[in-house]
Amino acid sequence: MLYGRGEERAAVDRLLDGAEKSRGGALVVRGAAGLGKSALLGYAAQRAAATGWLERPVLRASGIQSEAELPFAGLHQLLRPVLHLVDRLVPAQQAALRGALELGAARCGDRFLVSVAALDLLSEAAEEGPLLCLVDDAQWLDRPSADALVFAGRRLGAERIAMLFAARDGTGSAFDAGGLPEVSLGPLDAEGAAALLACSAVPLAPGVVASVAALAAGIPLALVELPASLTPDQRAGRVPLDDRLPLPARLDQMYGARLRELPAGTRTLLLVAAADETGDPTVVLGATQRLVAEAAAAGTDAAGTDAAADAADAALDSAERAGLLRIDDSGVVFRHPLVRSAAYQVAGFAARRAAHRALADTVAGVDRIDQVAWHRAAAALGPDEEVA
Repeated sequence: MLYGRGEERAAVDRLLDGAEKSRGGALVVRGAAGLGKSALLGYAAQRAAATGWLERPVLRASGIQSEAELPFAGLHQLLRPVLHLVDRLVPAQQAALRGALELGAARCGDRFLVSVAALDLLSEAAEEGPLLCLVDDAQWLDRPSADALVFAGRRLGAERIAMLFAARDGTGSAFDAGGLPEVSLGPLDAEGAAALLACSAVPLAPGVVASVAALAAGIPLALVELPASLTPDQRAGRVPLDDRLPLPARLDQMYGARLRELPAGTRTLLLVAAADETGDPTVVLGATQRLVAEAAAAGTDAAGTDAAADAADAALDSAERAGLLRIDDSGVVFRHPLVRSAAYQVAGFAARRAAHRALADTVAGVDRIDQVAWHRAAAALGPDEEVA
């Protein structure tokens, strides 16, 4: 069941209705990870099957990061179920497509001819009935496949073909849709989030529903995954939720993997910001400077005060450019609560202790004794009379 996506579902419906009436078309669905792009592709498949105009498996392809350098790997995925129709193409197209997909001895470097052959092969398949082509993770398609499929998508006229692409933002690898129609997925609204949480297999107390919805910030994957990660006391509302909750595996994969690719200095700043409770840029940068200086001193070169300050500023700039946090009138703000959880979780235990110690030393200089005690407690390995 797809919740809170009325406009997007309507766009998919129009695409499928057009294909059924020999008005082929393509649509690109864009959005960040976890927003439900794959679910929308699933809706398209279910809706098409419900109309009764699919008599064959839907043609599917999914971009795979490890195959992004393999020419025509994505196109082979999509066309494989209909390759038995390749003999219907004119000889030049047959040779080009077989060469591109390495189905014969000949190899053809004419990508235009390959693109035309792919379009004509899809058209031949659509002669038997309306055809739905779903391409997920299009941002990781190899370039020749992406070009061929976009070429086909721009030329669907009287063909009974609907092509639907899903492309993730923020991966560092963009999908060039070449002017195809697009829709952008945003977070679910409060009504959609509540409906999705109501269907959770894990019962939550009414007050906890609101807390989980706030933590998930409208991301469907988070709304699905977070309830199962809570303890029984948290689900019942007996223990309050912390916005540094341990992330379930799928959320860790979504957020943690991206953070682990960042430079060490940027990860350090994000950890400090996640461990901090003030949002004060002076505190965050000050504690980051301390950690940078400590790391440099532990190596071969000791960083001076100015060098550590410059490194902390550079790390902040890097985190802002990556869209992970921002500085505004309220201070240091994470783009999403789950980014904060991930920044805290991906760091090791020793790094978290060091961040809390650095924060304790930093806030001590601005006379925040309660926060000093809190950070020292977080860094303690066991009972500590001085902290108590």
